[in-house]
Amino acid sequence: MKALSATEKWSYGLGALGQNLIYGLVTTFLMVFYTDEFGINAAIVGTLFLIARIWDAVLDPVVAVFIDRVNTRWGKFKPFVLLGGMIVALLTVMCFYAPDFSMPMKIVYIYVTYMLWNTAYSLFDVPYWSIAPTLTNDPAERTKIIAFPKILGAVGIIIASGAVSPLVKALGGDNDASGYLWTAIIFALICVLLIMLMFRNTHERLVGTRAEHESLRASVNVVIRNKPLLIVTLASFFATTPLVLKNTMAIYFMKYNAGDEDKLPLFLLSAMLLMLVAMGITPKIAAKRGKKTTFIIGGIIGIVANTALFFIQPENTAVLFAVNAFSMFGLGFILVLITSMQADTTEYAEWKTGKRSESIVTSVGTFNAKLCSAIAGAIAGYGLSLSGYVADQDQTDSVLTGIHLMMSVLPAIGLLLCVLCISFYQLSERRYAEMMVSLNARKKGS
Repeated sequence: MKALSATEKWSYGLGALGQNLIYGLVTTFLMVFYTDEFGINAAIVGTLFLIARIWDAVLDPVVAVFIDRVNTRWGKFKPFVLLGGMIVALLTVMCFYAPDFSMPMKIVYIYVTYMLWNTAYSLFDVPYWSIAPTLTNDPAERTKIIAFPKILGAVGIIIASGAVSPLVKALGGDNDASGYLWTAIIFALICVLLIMLMFRNTHERLVGTRAEHESLRASVNVVIRNKPLLIVTLASFFATTPLVLKNTMAIYFMKYNAGDEDKLPLFLLSAMLLMLVAMGITPKIAAKRGKKTTFIIGGIIGIVANTALFFIQPENTAVLFAVNAFSMFGLGFILVLITSMQADTTEYAEWKTGKRSESIVTSVGTFNAKLCSAIAGAIAGYGLSLSGYVADQDQTDSVLTGIHLMMSVLPAIGLLLCVLCISFYQLSERRYAEMMVSLNARKKGS
């Protein structure tokens, strides 16, 4: 299959940029908006994040089964991406709106809006990543293609990381709540425009047959028999949870531990830029060393850097920024390869079970990502509450230590478990090539 055009690769990648503008805004800043601007207790927010994100994760396979039964004149997945993206954009604005309610009504409001946001995000996220396996079945080309949404998605996170705090101050003046609302409106509009561009220029090619009568049980069986997918998913869990936890705690870390909230954009930008570099060089390194080896290298870098981060005094800005950025450099390799290796397991599922089921395989990854987000949000909320956190006050030593642990040691432990998991992955490039020969011969024979 010939390589995709630059226009299609960039358009698909820009969809991830729009998506991650929203995702970066919500995952990095919504908790502090709830605790510091809306006045909600951190434990209540942690519980909300746990419930809503687990609901979001459970919903992903249901959305996947539904999508697998649908085909439209515009494609199997693209219409859902467009519709879901528009709904998520609207609900993002609602999440960052702070009405003057009583505390019980505030809690009801954040539960309703955030639960709806997570529901809509499943309709947005599952079909978006389901498109990736339909673009090509060449594993090297697939890694290059997936690098586009991963890199541009990281750019979306970088923009959110660097622009949100200044925008909040500029647009809100002395009213940060108003600044967050206007920032959410701007990001929502950009997201919709980029998703519309992706919808226009991306073309689904390798789409499985319509599965109108396939039950949820049959779909689950496709996953259970896919051992490489299960291994990648477990490894992804132990890599993604630390990433979300670090992003959530960064604003607290800079505000209270480092004592300089104004340096938050630079702290986040330095880390995301180095992660972006890693994402850019991942396809070349993986082509020479193999995906599994490159994955393990990234994990080891992350383990060492996050462990070192705990022993650095937050006031030592230059070293702090450098080591934190190096920890994200390691994650850059992993994030590209997780999606690429997961896409490879789509053909494995077809070879093993006779069913391609792109959206089912993809939903396992998105389910896992939402579960990671749920657990990371709960850890952040409960960790702050148990350590005695009080918003906008000088924090005790126990609170500062808890924040530092959640920024360093816990991510290091997660990445150690991640590397141990991926060591059992056996779908090498050579085995994949042999499998594709067998699969193509089977198709010709039928």
